Amino acid sequence: MARSRVSLPGRRRLASALGVGVLAGSLALAGCSSGSAKGGGTIPPVNTGGAGGGSTASASASASGGGSAGASGAASVGAVSAESLSDPDLGYTVVSIPKDLDATQTKVLQDYVTYDKATWRLWSTREGLEEALARSTGTTREDIQRSYEKMTAYDTPPVKVGVGGVDISQDEQSVDVTVCSDRTQMRATDFQGNDVTQKSTQNRVALLVHMVPRDDGTWVTESETKTSINECTAEAGQ
Repeated sequence: MARSRVSLPGRRRLASALGVGVLAGSLALAGCSSGSAKGGGTIPPVNTGGAGGGSTASASASASGGGSAGASGAASVGAVSAESLSDPDLGYTVVSIPKDLDATQTKVLQDYVTYDKATWRLWSTREGLEEALARSTGTTREDIQRSYEKMTAYDTPPVKVGVGGVDISQDEQSVDVTVCSDRTQMRATDFQGNDVTQKSTQNRVALLVHMVPRDDGTWVTESETKTSINECTAEAGQ
């Protein structure tokens, strides 16, 4: 389903990495998760024309559980579930995923979450740069490297993530992933251990993540575009 979107410069975590907490908005609002789009710091997304609408998966129901078949916490896509994609040690919780994904969409979902967790790990611990770079390409990859070099604070989860759709282009050479990243509980701490959290970075960011395939079949993130701030919910994924 086509949806209007506002392309906003900057991704979630870049801001923190630059020591300013967050880019004033993934809607020009404030920082981005992984590469920089994380709550406090965010990687500025490269604005790209969204991939044309191939197959789109609707967001699963809420994470609170319940019993809806598409519901996140319990929702599963084959062997993949919101729970299996989460990482409690990192403070990274997937609360909703689309249902009825085909094999390609499921692979994209897994690769996106792997990328997102790698960037959150980088911004929260300053470890795992190689993994974050390996899971990205183009301007996003360059921004991760640049943001890492300029880091002055850690963006610390918890963070809740909802994936609302996986939209494959007609030529199957790119995918747009619709995401809501809830960083309302995220904190920022400088290297001396001081709390430097900015209220503006504790928000819910809707993202359109553009991914492309590598030669080995792994989907990597090429750009992230913030489409709204504090309008999405992780439970709905959008």
